[in-house]
Amino acid sequence: MYLNISIFNALCFYLISLEFDNMKRLVCFVIISMALAFFTSCGGNSGENKLLSNKDQANAITQSMPTIMVFPSDAMLQRMGCLKVIENQGTTSYERNYQNAFIKNKDIKFAIAAIQEEFAKAGFAMEDMEQQLKQINNNNAMDEMTDITMDSRTELINTVRPDYIVEIDYYLKTEPQSRNLNKSLTYSVRCLDVYTNKVVASVSKSNIVAESNADDVPSLIKQDFPSSIAEFKKQITDHLANLLANGVEITLRVTTKNTSGIKLDDYCGSDEIGEKINIWIKDNTVKQSSKMVKNTSTEMYFTNVRIFAKTKDGKKYTAYDFASDLKNEMKIGCSIDVKNKTQSLGDALIEILGRK
Repeated sequence: MYLNISIFNALCFYLISLEFDNMKRLVCFVIISMALAFFTSCGGNSGENKLLSNKDQANAITQSMPTIMVFPSDAMLQRMGCLKVIENQGTTSYERNYQNAFIKNKDIKFAIAAIQEEFAKAGFAMEDMEQQLKQINNNNAMDEMTDITMDSRTELINTVRPDYIVEIDYYLKTEPQSRNLNKSLTYSVRCLDVYTNKVVASVSKSNIVAESNADDVPSLIKQDFPSSIAEFKKQITDHLANLLANGVEITLRVTTKNTSGIKLDDYCGSDEIGEKINIWIKDNTVKQSSKMVKNTSTEMYFTNVRIFAKTKDGKKYTAYDFASDLKNEMKIGCSIDVKNKTQSLGDALIEILGRK
């Protein structure tokens, strides 16, 4: 646009220098203006369409900022007796009761709101955890997984599919040396990748004392956290840009049910089932990125599987979606009954049930 204006100005000065009468100059100005307007509009539309057709560049940061959901941390839930640890054959799982946490500690929802407010000011799209939790409970949003027990956090993440989750933990104590028994706050805020649960950005602050008479948790957070949001934003958007370029990292496990009568080394056409799975993974991952760590007749396990972060229309693409695509390929290509038993955004699980 700026280039076209510069060209127009140059032509104008050139016309003025020519020995034309005023009428001829006016006609030339009109013709040049119409031509530049036409080429500018064509060029602008062409560039925009080209950008939107590039799935690796246009589907995320250029459309909107990442979506974030704020949770109270597991440490907070445990201190309030709202976290139950379940051990089952060497596997640890958690049962989180967020609703009881909101009832037991009225400050939590306001502390979360204070964090949400700062992220929203920085341009992030926000999902309210408490409201989404109520909707899940009311609508039974996970009907397709009724045979799998999931805690509230897993249901929330799978239903809402935020780009990141933010965990807040805090402890408010009374200062004994304070004449007015003022309170000080120690808090931490961590941003986690929903696929790998790895920390993307974090801040920890201690002994935050109120600058005014307000010494409740939300007020102290609103007082201190804004100084950290700029660095938070940079770390999160840098991480998202890396995911868009290199794919998000998930795991994939394919197993056969004991009663299926099928082995992964059985043939499907000219190739074994396991071989077809391996080929499909290479064809449907970013830069063919995956690492096979287990390969038996009853189980295949892959780590470092890099899948595209978004679909062509800009929707989030998760381990569940990846597993669904593989499931459909196996059903059609090998005429076998397959079930997608994926729970989380980052760990895909497929079970072969038998012949169709």
